[in-house]
Amino acid sequence: MAAVPHDARVRLLRDLRESTRLLLLLELTRRRTTRLRELAEKLDVTVAGVSEYVKGMQEEGLVQHVGGEYRATKKGVEFLQERFRALRSFVESSTREMAIIEETVAVAAEDLREGERVGLFMEKGMLVARKRGSPSAGQVASTARRGEAVAVRDLEGIVDLHPGKVSIARLTRGRSSSESARGVFRRVKPDVVAAVDVQARALATKLAVDRVVEFAVVPATIEAAQRGMNVLLLCPESRVAEAVAAIEEANARSEDKIPYETLAV
Repeated sequence: MAAVPHDARVRLLRDLRESTRLLLLLELTRRRTTRLRELAEKLDVTVAGVSEYVKGMQEEGLVQHVGGEYRATKKGVEFLQERFRALRSFVESSTREMAIIEETVAVAAEDLREGERVGLFMEKGMLVARKRGSPSAGQVASTARRGEAVAVRDLEGIVDLHPGKVSIARLTRGRSSSESARGVFRRVKPDVVAAVDVQARALATKLAVDRVVEFAVVPATIEAAQRGMNVLLLCPESRVAEAVAAIEEANARSEDKIPYETLAV
């Protein structure tokens, strides 16, 4: 029996129509019935709605009406089992990937005492603890002075985080000038500059940028943006598509999308 693709498994959770079809099949597998009203009451759906669902599933060969009774066919039972196996696999794998974080480490924005309640904030890519309200909060595990790392336990909520913007500067070999790059730099005002290759690194030097991301550049760019930092990615024309595809892939996995633009240099 063919496996249900990952995207189809996600649709099973989001598609109300498909979920209702599965619940109807489950009821008809558990017991036969002569009255659609019983199914409607069981699933909190109108009788007319159940009638339309059953009619469609009869046409697909998933449900049959025999001797005045509605029942699931062999194909219907197999369909139900296949979908439930896929959902179980999806839930189990997703559960393994989930991590419940009960304690974290942040930078103390001020002197903090053990037991104090603090809020957590993402500031310039750094998790910071402050003595003020936040959607994410916890309790100081041990006394720390301003600027020190501090453990925060009994966490509640989620850190309020807005992705930064990635500006991809397209470098054309032999034609990109430091003057135009300087203009882009002034407009973008990045928190982070990343250089994909030697040409990009040389251009960053001309811009007098002290610290440049040079290793695992595209993943680092994405992580920095996810932490709320604006990134200027100096990238040769031939690798712009690669960078855009990586950002799009990251956005597909997250509700908070990274905004990005491409700029000629």
